[in-house]
Amino acid sequence: MTWFNLFKGTLCAVLMLGLVGCGGGTVSDYQLPQTTNVPTAKENVKTWLTGVAEAGELDSGAEIMGEQFDKLAQEGIDLKEDFEKLKSTKGSAAIKSLAQSMLSKL
Repeated sequence: MTWFNLFKGTLCAVLMLGLVGCGGGTVSDYQLPQTTNVPTAKENVKTWLTGVAEAGELDSGAEIMGEQFDKLAQEGIDLKEDFEKLKSTKGSAAIKSLAQSMLSKL
C-alpha cells in the first residue's frame, strides 16, 4: 500500500506543477515582428508596368491590376482608359510603347 500512496502523491505533485505552469512570460516580454510596409497602388502599378515595358507582353497580373488602377484613380491618377487600351493592344513594340507612356504619367 505504501508504494501506491507514494505513486499517488508523486502523480498529484506532477499534475499540480503542470497545471500551475512554470511562470512563463507575457506576450509583451517578447519582441514582436515589425509590421511590413504594404506597397501603395502607385508602387504596384509602377512595378507591373515596368515589367510589361521590358517584356513587351502582358502577364497574368493584368487580370488583377484593374483594382490597382481603380485605387490610382481615387488618388487622382486616372490611367484606367490606358489600361483597358493596353489589355487589347497587340504586338510587342506597341505594348512596350504604351506601357512606357503610362509609366511617364506616374
